[in-house]
Formats: sequence, C-alpha cells, structure tokens
Amino acid sequence: QLDTEELRAKQSVRTTFKLPEKIINLLKISAKHLSIKQKTLLDQLLEDDKALELLAEEALSHSRNEKHCRPKTFVLSQKALDQIEEVSNTYEIPRDFLVELSVSRLSTYIDSLAQTHEKRRNFFKDLDLCREQLDNLLGNAGAELKEDDVFLIKVENLATRTRKLVSEIRKTIKDEEEFIY
Repeated sequence: QLDTEELRAKQSVRTTFKLPEKIINLLKISAKHLSIKQKTLLDQLLEDDKALELLAEEALSHSRNEKHCRPKTFVLSQKALDQIEEVSNTYEIPRDFLVELSVSRLSTYIDSLAQTHEKRRNFFKDLDLCREQLDNLLGNAGAELKEDDVFLIKVENLATRTRKLVSEIRKTIKDEEEFIY
C-alpha cells in the first residue's frame, strides 16, 4: 500500500534561502568531499528535528548579519522544508538563519579534513625527498656498476615502483584551496 504522506515528504522542492557566501561554499565543499549531492546533505541536516531545535535555541541568543547574504536556490525534500518551516515558526527564527546554523555545523568536518591533508602534504614532502634520494642512488649506481649487475637491476625496480607509488600517493592529497569556504 502506498503511503501518500511518505511519498509527499520525499518529493523534491526548490526553495531559496538568503545565506552568506561562506555558508554556500561550505555546503558545496562538504558535499564534494562526502561524494554526495548537496540535496542529500541538506536533507540530512534539515530533517533532524532535534538538532534543528537545539540550533533554534542557540539562535535565540545570536544576531544575524544579513549584509553579506545572497539568495541561493536549493533543491531539498518536502520533509526537510516542512521541518525547517515548523521549527522556524515555533521559535520565531528566520528559516534562513536556521539553515545557516545547520550548514555551519559542517565546518568542523571540513576543518578536520583540511588538517589531515596538511599533515599529508608535510609527510609527502619527506616521502618525495626519499624518492629523490633513491633516484640519485640509482644514477650513481648506474654510473659505477655494470648494466647487468644484480644490485643495479634491483635498485632500478625499486626506483620504478617507488615513483609509481609516490605518484599514486600524491593523488590522495588535496590542495589547501579545496578546503577554503
């Protein structure tokens, strides 16, 4: 049996919120790094009624500067929109502010990711130096040993595999710019 209420809640709707550019970027960056659509992430944030109520209580003691806000249209579920409307009306808080506070919760996730990638970049510098030293060793060994020397052959294999692995590891490291919101 079809539950029309459940189907209606899952239906996608378009709505516009007035949000700071920083919050819009934070949502975009978070969705990208989680490999999910912004709609899915927004639904997850806005359908959590307990979290919304806590944010609404927190919002009562804060003011909002709308000077740096711009309108942005999002797609989200009807359930998420209904949820935010309900909490907004109950606590008499603008829904835009509630959305802003909900999305801002993602900043700790993105900041943590940025720190992890900063550590990776630092470790990678050391790793790249090791690769460079191995290449230098190979060059020196190649100049001094015969072409069919077993040591030289093994070092060539090691250097080739090391270059390949270092290249693969490089792909796991994101630039600082990817975490700026």
